[in-house]
Amino acid sequence: MLLAELLCTAVLSIGMPNADLACYHMHTVVEAAEQNNIDPVILAALIHVESRWTPDAVSKSGACGLTQIMPRWSTDRKKSFGKRLTCQQLLEPEASIRRGAKIFGYWLHKYAKKKYKTALCGYNAGFRCKGEKPYPRGVAYAKNVLRYAKRMKKEIKILREYEEEIPGCMLYE
Repeated sequence: MLLAELLCTAVLSIGMPNADLACYHMHTVVEAAEQNNIDPVILAALIHVESRWTPDAVSKSGACGLTQIMPRWSTDRKKSFGKRLTCQQLLEPEASIRRGAKIFGYWLHKYAKKKYKTALCGYNAGFRCKGEKPYPRGVAYAKNVLRYAKRMKKEIKILREYEEEIPGCMLYE
């Protein structure tokens, strides 16, 4: 079974809201995660925590789309994320997933030295998460994302064991 299908099944089995939309976009999640050298399960959990897989989500503070990106922070000073995106562009699920993965990958590899908790905190609260005293709300956010990721990984493990128990069994034939 493909990773996108496993993630989709995990999302369905733990009862995430908008699971049908999550499944529809899961190939994009896996592809964007692989392109940015991040764990696709954590990216899927990030999207769940950010927007509950609601593509037209706009927060009170103006964050837009599945990955809840503030348009003004949709690029960096060096434009390595690409040009700045408008809220309307970020409401497009594929654009939001790809840009969210790029930003999260940046945090993970540049500032967090591959520590997911720190990178998730940075994704949520920015540079307030660097140093000795990370921003408490960002830390709580990171723990929440990692909790969902752990649940999804547990479901994926069960699915893989199930496939191994029944030779020739493919859940998506």
